[in-house]
Amino acid sequence: MNAQNSAAEAYLKFDLTSLGGLPISQATLRMWVVNESVDTINIKNVADNTWTENSLTYNKRPSKGGIITTFVPTVHDVWKEVDITSAVAGAVGSNMSIALDAASGIDGYRFNSNEASSNRVELAVTWGGPPGGSTPTSTPTPTEWVPTPTPGPGSTFSFGVAGDWGQNSNTTAVLNALRNSGANFAIALGDFSYINGNSETNWCNFVKASVGGGYAFELISGNHEDAVRDGQINNYADCLPHRLTPLTGLYGKQYYFDYPAGSPLARFINISPGLTFPDDGSYTYSAGSARYNWVRDAIDGARSAGIKYVVVSMHKYCISLVSGSCEAGADLMNLLVSKKVDLYLQAHDHAYSRSKQLALKSGCGSITPGSFKSNCVVDSDNEFAYGAGTVIATVGTGGVGINSQDPSDPEAGYFATFQGSNSNPTFGFLKFTISPTSISAQFVRGSGGSFTDAFTIQ
Repeated sequence: MNAQNSAAEAYLKFDLTSLGGLPISQATLRMWVVNESVDTINIKNVADNTWTENSLTYNKRPSKGGIITTFVPTVHDVWKEVDITSAVAGAVGSNMSIALDAASGIDGYRFNSNEASSNRVELAVTWGGPPGGSTPTSTPTPTEWVPTPTPGPGSTFSFGVAGDWGQNSNTTAVLNALRNSGANFAIALGDFSYINGNSETNWCNFVKASVGGGYAFELISGNHEDAVRDGQINNYADCLPHRLTPLTGLYGKQYYFDYPAGSPLARFINISPGLTFPDDGSYTYSAGSARYNWVRDAIDGARSAGIKYVVVSMHKYCISLVSGSCEAGADLMNLLVSKKVDLYLQAHDHAYSRSKQLALKSGCGSITPGSFKSNCVVDSDNEFAYGAGTVIATVGTGGVGINSQDPSDPEAGYFATFQGSNSNPTFGFLKFTISPTSISAQFVRGSGGSFTDAFTIQ
């Protein structure tokens, strides 16, 4: 709603299918007020759920039903929270549409939509007990944070990434920052609970307490989940399942999906180099191997399908600002750089580092771990050209203690920025916003220091 001296209405649709059968105790519509109003705003039922964002016009808008509740948004630049528990409780297990209009028919109320870069409209749903009440488990009552609407074909969206999480106050701060950022989904880059034994369910509930039980919190295994150590990836995948578009491969270990549905902008390829699973053996990506070829074909398939961006994520790193060896394998790294995948995301190093834009070209036939070739750098100004090369980001800042970075490391010439225990240690995640014309990235703080980073690809 954003019209003065004219009629304006807002329609919202929420997917509540995952909440079917749950006892809803509280449902709150949260809107970030951009422009306030002195008029009364009605929230009304809408029985027709067949409308889409792209097809909706004023003349073709669905009919509105009875008033659910009313409110007056008198202050801007704040969250306006409105209780719609009764409407949500009656719609769980299906889609629910609502409409907002002004009682006078003329108003200038405006709130952030799902396309906003942050503070997007959302629905918070609590079940299993009274709001604020105790629960029989050690974790808070689950909350479902449901952004709306789901991005349409070819629409702008955002996601967050981090690895090396743990289960502490820093982790909670990062998860809360993720929820509040408006990111459509997250990719967890391995190493989850850091608690020995069967810790999977407790950690999943810990995550859901912040981001919501229905939030798309995508998993790729780390070395703490590939064997009998801090739980197993199969069990984590059961309690934090894939919730996005259909995938190809094995969730949690080696898979890809295209997003958003219909006309995807990006292919997300998640893999497990350097890991060995008790039920699945070693995941090796040496040149010519079956898994190497699988990654190659997934990249080529995205390009053949006209999908503009390719994002590859894994837990273990190759080049870094620590003294460790290339655990992911040089063949795999060089494959990704030779294919000029747009983003190459990793963790395992409990810190943050982000490369310049890299590519194989004249004078750089390959990147050799443990050394630096200046000819492999194609751009270093943080405003990168689309299709010119690959940006590598290590985001091991999910909550576990941060380690130091070595600016004199032999591979340091590849990196544009970093932070670690010896340089402004900051827990957080890397948020990407992908549009038809660009990728923009921003490091989002959860707790600790004040480190920032941002870059674009366009």
